[in-house]
Amino acid sequence: MSASAVEKYVYGPIRSVNLVIDLEDPLSPELTLNEFIRLNGVPPSSPRYRILELELAVCPEDRQPVLLAECGGCPKFVKRSKRHICCRRILV
Repeated sequence: MSASAVEKYVYGPIRSVNLVIDLEDPLSPELTLNEFIRLNGVPPSSPRYRILELELAVCPEDRQPVLLAECGGCPKFVKRSKRHICCRRILV
């Protein structure tokens, strides 16, 4: 790191989305858990439906949504703290 570069840490929120997936009908659309309950009136039953929890964050560098699992491979990723991610940003 050059003498004029300064490291700064940026924090971004982590968002969880619960998706309901129909295992018997591959053409049915994936719905959020709240949307599924609103449309069907009942929570999904276990043998036919699975609930998938996705954790998403916004990359501080390019402002694109990414899966939290992808953050671990980024060289600027520092840590996950509760419901936030911490990344390095180098200011020149």
